[in-house]
Amino acid sequence: MSLRKRAWAGLAAVLLGALALRAGLALHRYYDTDELAHLHAALLVSHGNLPFRDFFEHHGPLLAAALAPVVSQPSDPVEKALAGRLFISLFWLCALTLVARPRKGSDRLEGVLAAAWLAWFGAFAQKSLEIRPDMPAAFLVVAAAFVLSRTERAAAAAAGVLLGLALWFSPKAVFPAAGLLAGCAWRRRDARFFAEAVLGGAVVVGTGTAYFAVRDGFWSLWRWYVQYNAHYPGARVAWIATMRPSLLSDPLMWALGLAGLRRWRERPEEAGALAVGLAGLAVTPSAYPQHLLYVAPFLAGFAARELFAWRDRRLAAAALALSLVLPGSNAVRLIRMGNELQRERWRCTSALLPEDAPVWDIWSGDAFHRPHAAYLWFVPDDSQNYYEPPMLEKQLNDALAAARTSAAIRCESCLKRMPESMTRTFDRYYKPSGCGRLWVRK
Repeated sequence: MSLRKRAWAGLAAVLLGALALRAGLALHRYYDTDELAHLHAALLVSHGNLPFRDFFEHHGPLLAAALAPVVSQPSDPVEKALAGRLFISLFWLCALTLVARPRKGSDRLEGVLAAAWLAWFGAFAQKSLEIRPDMPAAFLVVAAAFVLSRTERAAAAAAGVLLGLALWFSPKAVFPAAGLLAGCAWRRRDARFFAEAVLGGAVVVGTGTAYFAVRDGFWSLWRWYVQYNAHYPGARVAWIATMRPSLLSDPLMWALGLAGLRRWRERPEEAGALAVGLAGLAVTPSAYPQHLLYVAPFLAGFAARELFAWRDRRLAAAALALSLVLPGSNAVRLIRMGNELQRERWRCTSALLPEDAPVWDIWSGDAFHRPHAAYLWFVPDDSQNYYEPPMLEKQLNDALAAARTSAAIRCESCLKRMPESMTRTFDRYYKPSGCGRLWVRK
């Protein structure tokens, strides 16, 4: 077998291995509480609710709208959660397909190498699995990069539309979008082309805004999606929670990918997306690991370009194989940890409460598949101080005390960081159900 055929076979094995790990993760990895919040929002939308106006939300509304018909069909909460991860995995697969495309003047193997390596990149492998708006937004950004690399003038408006849609999934897409457009402007030096791209995005953003205005949700959209995110009180975790773990997990891709930026003139759009996407970590108030979903596809492209240029192909293959060990072992560890406890808690809610019974659950996600008792239901640690304490205390206490609230999730760590009055209200109105953390009304 020739060296080239062995390379194709090796990369096919790498991709199949990534697919096998992803299947195991989709079934057994624990669900981040953000995932359960997005599932809950999608179910609310499936019942006719409008994000921001009818329930608290600060993520892009397009995920809830797209996910609603997918997760509303299964009745079992486990099936709903799996359907959500499968839906997100479609965007993962499409993004890998675009990354694997042959670039002008490059060998086809290089693109497949980039896709295979990206599939194992730690932050991408884990965060692209989660039910959150970032993976669909990242795919749209990658698709826009592909469109902008073409020569047709119609590509400008199409790329703008894709970037506009990405912004309706997540505002974090603004960073790689700006980098893409900057790189495109440098390469083409065509003001009309640039204007058409911006206009395409503006039309999509304007259409979505008009939709909320017609449904009496414009000011809620402005308050929660624009103002809230612009001043999001998230911890400054760009280094400790995002960059440092990723650098330790995937040092080779980071080293080669950043070194590859010296070739930025060959791929100015991708270089712009990578550079500005990374710079965004320094200014975004939400610099969590999912931010790397916007960076990793372009980093993988430049890293593959560098690795493919190595003269010693056996050394390159060995280096690639070694770089997969740590992210692969991390994935296996998470699969072994399992999510059985979460599944059990979801089934407690299903078994003891009817489908229309409102449940007070401020952060655990144990009752994501039941209606919520309050407008404000998404109160993670890093955003609690964003709200005025008297307002937050009154709204959540009123929801607990309301006769329509059938049950509540007793999350001790959540209650400890909330005002003491909530614990007293909880004890006054609820008693243990004997199943998980679910307490039912006395």
